[in-house]
Amino acid sequence: MSDETTEPTPGEPSTAEPSTAEPTAAEISEQKAVRLGKRERLIASGREAYPVAVPITTTIPAVREKYAHLVADDTTGDIVGIAGRVVFARNTGKLCFATLQAGDGSRVQAMVSFAEVGQESLDDWKEFIDLGDHVFVSGEVISSRRGELSVMVSQWQIASKAVLPLPNMHSDLSDESRVRSRYLDLIVREQARFTVRARAKVNASLRATFAEQYY
Repeated sequence: MSDETTEPTPGEPSTAEPSTAEPTAAEISEQKAVRLGKRERLIASGREAYPVAVPITTTIPAVREKYAHLVADDTTGDIVGIAGRVVFARNTGKLCFATLQAGDGSRVQAMVSFAEVGQESLDDWKEFIDLGDHVFVSGEVISSRRGELSVMVSQWQIASKAVLPLPNMHSDLSDESRVRSRYLDLIVREQARFTVRARAKVNASLRATFAEQYY
């Protein structure tokens, strides 16, 4: 069994990225209906689709920095709680994979296994998790057999249920979509995220300089 989020073969059931860069209106309408149904079932089960907070202990960028030295098949014994947007997911029988992305674009793999979470929690993951969802996971930081920095999940919780599908993360958005759907541009394109962060830093520096000069 693979231990990484590799792309599925043609015909393989998957929740990985759609094949086109931008879903059509009909596809969006259909997927939205499915996701709204999942949200209703989630709430009916007594869980929150948009909790006020989740118990994170660190961030994805911090995990990547601290554990960059790990080699393939390493374990750490360190338990972390992180949250990120699901940008890739693949479900198998007793092991599910998801790539969680932080706001700055950094990523960590989450591994949800029957051995760690049990059948009910594994089934719930397969039932409720979609691309675009914000998910909280808690578990041990490890490196997979192929060297992928991962969290072996022992607990998970939806932090924010997405009701609209994401575009293909490997394809460019049209210029119109970049303008009309700025949030998609920031999710998909690293250059867009860099520009926003750089502009914010420049503005902060200017304000600080003016304040120091009593302007």
